Amino acid sequence: MAPKKIAVRRQPWNKGIQVGKRDGLTPIQVKQIRSLLMDRGVAGLRDLALFSTAIDTMLHGQDLLKLTVGDVKNRNGSIRPIIQVAQQRGAPPVRCALSKVTAKALEEWIAASDKKRTHYLFTGRGAGDRPMALRQFSRLLKLWIIEAGLDPSRYSIASLRRTKALHILKGTGDLQTVRALLGHVQIESTARYLGLRTRADPIEVSQSFEI
Repeated sequence: MAPKKIAVRRQPWNKGIQVGKRDGLTPIQVKQIRSLLMDRGVAGLRDLALFSTAIDTMLHGQDLLKLTVGDVKNRNGSIRPIIQVAQQRGAPPVRCALSKVTAKALEEWIAASDKKRTHYLFTGRGAGDRPMALRQFSRLLKLWIIEAGLDPSRYSIASLRRTKALHILKGTGDLQTVRALLGHVQIESTARYLGLRTRADPIEVSQSFEI
């Protein structure tokens, strides 16, 4: 008689991670955290590259942590100004622009860590080339937030994704552009994700106007 298999219960992906809508960071707060990480020197290269890449790409945490060196680095050694990332959950690929600040941080981190093209950019604890876990990323973010003198209960990994999106929306008012940058299919998803509220039901507004 074959031995009975015991089902292994997996921990939920969001165990220990703050979920739900959280604030985005202001440009001043982004510069403050980036400055704190820069002040660490070589010891802060990974965190600086991780933070800057998260802000620029506006990727989901799991998509961000799956990035490899080859995703951001050309064969001639330069950092790509624009990358294309395949999203999970069946979402379409999204194009992301990397700023000069982020490109420099990535270049220095890749050089210091001696990573190869197939290696994950941001690896986790322990031996081997495994991507950093979301829980570890969440803990790092909490430390950065506290060091910057901010309330950690108001921010989560999604705050980094939301930060530049809100900044662009505020500067342009172009929700369609923000939708494309976030990789959403429907603009309604973008509005909900950013916590935007419409003043009225679109159908009711349409019915009130006759031509």
